Amino acid sequence: MGIDLKLLEKRLAEHKVYDAWQYVQSLRETLNYMSISYEILLKVYEHRCNTIDRIQNDIINVALKEGQASFGESDLKQTDLNIVGLEIDDSIFLRKTAIEFFHYARISMDILIQIVNAALLGDKSYPISDKCLLNNVLKELKKKAVFADLLKILNTNKDNPNYKYLLAFDNYIKHIKTILITIKNSFLLGKSKEFTINEFCYRGVLYQKENVIDKVQEIRDYVIKSIEDILLEVFNQIPNCLDNSQRIQSIKFKQVYKKTEKGSELEYITFFIEVENDLSELPKEIKVLPLIIKPNNEIYSFDFKFDKIFIKKKGEDESSIIGCAILKNGLETNEFYRVFEVKPCGMKDYFEYIATFKNKYSKITMNIYAMEGNVIFIS
Repeated sequence: MGIDLKLLEKRLAEHKVYDAWQYVQSLRETLNYMSISYEILLKVYEHRCNTIDRIQNDIINVALKEGQASFGESDLKQTDLNIVGLEIDDSIFLRKTAIEFFHYARISMDILIQIVNAALLGDKSYPISDKCLLNNVLKELKKKAVFADLLKILNTNKDNPNYKYLLAFDNYIKHIKTILITIKNSFLLGKSKEFTINEFCYRGVLYQKENVIDKVQEIRDYVIKSIEDILLEVFNQIPNCLDNSQRIQSIKFKQVYKKTEKGSELEYITFFIEVENDLSELPKEIKVLPLIIKPNNEIYSFDFKFDKIFIKKKGEDESSIIGCAILKNGLETNEFYRVFEVKPCGMKDYFEYIATFKNKYSKITMNIYAMEGNVIFIS
């Protein structure tokens, strides 16, 4: 990718839409799969053509020298592949790799929309399972004039013939049947070569016969260019995210150890969100992901699996506790930002939390590098 991913990661963290980073990582991975499929396709087809040419030349040379030559099935199998001792028909492997290329290319474009959804819509983002995600994201982007350039790029991309071909090919493969990919090379008689995707019809649109090598090169160039253009515009627009007001990334902690004959033993850990005056400064629901950007721009985050965070006045100790945030969406979720409900509470709740900490949280580990706080040792 042309964009600096470390700068993109930092910007996502700074503007509290760090959940989009998981999709950036997935995009990088699927693009690698697409590129590997592309390279393999070219190399294996080149190997096939070169091998057939060599066999033909060998047979002709023998015939010219001895007056006759013969060939058998073993000659035709020389194009097959040996992968860790497994003999594979190269024509089957080429068909398989071509289908994988188009699938990974299509997934890459889908993930790109997930990045736009998470990074720019924030708390207004749509579920990843939304079947109309692209249209819904476009609808939301229209609400803010600053997204006009991105909206234009996305709409142009939506109407791009390569994008339509990519969707049609992958959907046809998944939901109807395998598109016949023809692989033919003349042997001894003629020099014809055919490696084509046959025509197919999807949702009333007829897609013409295509040369596989030419089409994968065209699709590859299109996908890479589209992703670079869209990611760059997303990077520029992250500060204009529609809504990140529910997101909390700054969490303080207090970690208390008790000195014993066997060493230091953890007594409890408490977590705090700080406000200037009262609970009205926070929404009724908040989304929490402890996260810190270090001076070297390294980012540390923590999958917060504790069910309670206390709320106190900024710069004061526990005696200023005025409320707590209670986990709402449970631990069995893939969401980066866990949802908490903000409620009033007092010191009684705080002391009850401390008293039950060892029994309740004995198996939970935490990454203190993602938070600021104090570690205290008591005798």
